[in-house]
Amino acid sequence: MTDVIPNGSAPGTTQITRELAQRLVEQVAPSLVHNVNIMDANGVIIGSLDAARIGTLHDGARDAAVRGEAVHIAPGDEHPGTRPGVNIPLIVDGQVVAVVGVTGIPAEVLPVAQVLVLTVQMLLSQERQRDNASWRESAIRDILSTLARGNLTESRLISGLRGVDATLQPPWNLTGILGANQSVALLRHLRELAGVVAADINGAVWVLSGSSTTLGHELLRQRLQRSGERPLRLLTGRVGATMPQLASDAERLGALLARPGLLELVRADSEIRLDALGLELAIAGLPTAMMEDLAESVLAPLSAALKETARVFLQGELSITGAARELGVHRNTLVQRLDRIELLTGLNIRQFHPAVRMRVALAADATRYVHDAQ
Repeated sequence: MTDVIPNGSAPGTTQITRELAQRLVEQVAPSLVHNVNIMDANGVIIGSLDAARIGTLHDGARDAAVRGEAVHIAPGDEHPGTRPGVNIPLIVDGQVVAVVGVTGIPAEVLPVAQVLVLTVQMLLSQERQRDNASWRESAIRDILSTLARGNLTESRLISGLRGVDATLQPPWNLTGILGANQSVALLRHLRELAGVVAADINGAVWVLSGSSTTLGHELLRQRLQRSGERPLRLLTGRVGATMPQLASDAERLGALLARPGLLELVRADSEIRLDALGLELAIAGLPTAMMEDLAESVLAPLSAALKETARVFLQGELSITGAARELGVHRNTLVQRLDRIELLTGLNIRQFHPAVRMRVALAADATRYVHDAQ
């Protein structure tokens, strides 16, 4: 599969399709007593309330398009396929893209036609803005997705960013923001910030920053946290990264987001560095069958309550007091549960090596659970 990176130019002038022309006619017609037609640059009617006329040639519109000026057709001067009225070319970026026609006595409908052309130009401009915004978002998503697959050189990255009018330069930073329910608001906020591009990929918002510095990243983090209704969880790559480091961070982020259950056992800080998730990344690379075996070989004897006890205890840095507080149980109850876990699994998770084995099993189990749910 060939990766597609923008070639430096956004979509050109919006051409009026039949669907768009008909929608424009239906938007403006209810406020008029005159019939309205929209013709393409060749004079063919592509939008009309009279369905029988769509697809037919309108000589007056063709003349207006060729001449680049309004053409009036008085009563008695009609040709086949035309009716009395005014036909005004719709000119966008110096080109005739369509002709707007209003049926009636020219002297009466000329002011209406002139206002109508301005209205259609405004509606067409709105369509162009939506199309260009949609194209830009899609192009940025393509760039970041290609980066995540490791198929992007720095020169192609910079060229692709320039193609979406983002003049970012190294060094780099890549940050993933978890919380898909806030992605629309986040992307809207990020569009207003200079020096970054962002896209929603794999259930997270990926933010690529150029000219990355520690201070710049801290300012970005603060602005992001203020923009959310609730605290955001950030997975942060290296600040001031070279292109190889950026590519590695993108691969790491993609691997973790492909198995979101892995992050359930990570301490819920607002910002987590990708290079601190070595264990999770190692597990993310395991085949599914091996993950299932890792989980079953340790957790099969445990009840849901005991698994939750182990999770909270390990997540809380092996603190009996902290885990008891979070679980809402007495300290002695927690100790009894830990003893029960050791009896059933042979693992005293108050010690380092058994704790690591339990941690791996819980991560594999969480990943399997989320995968199955999806």
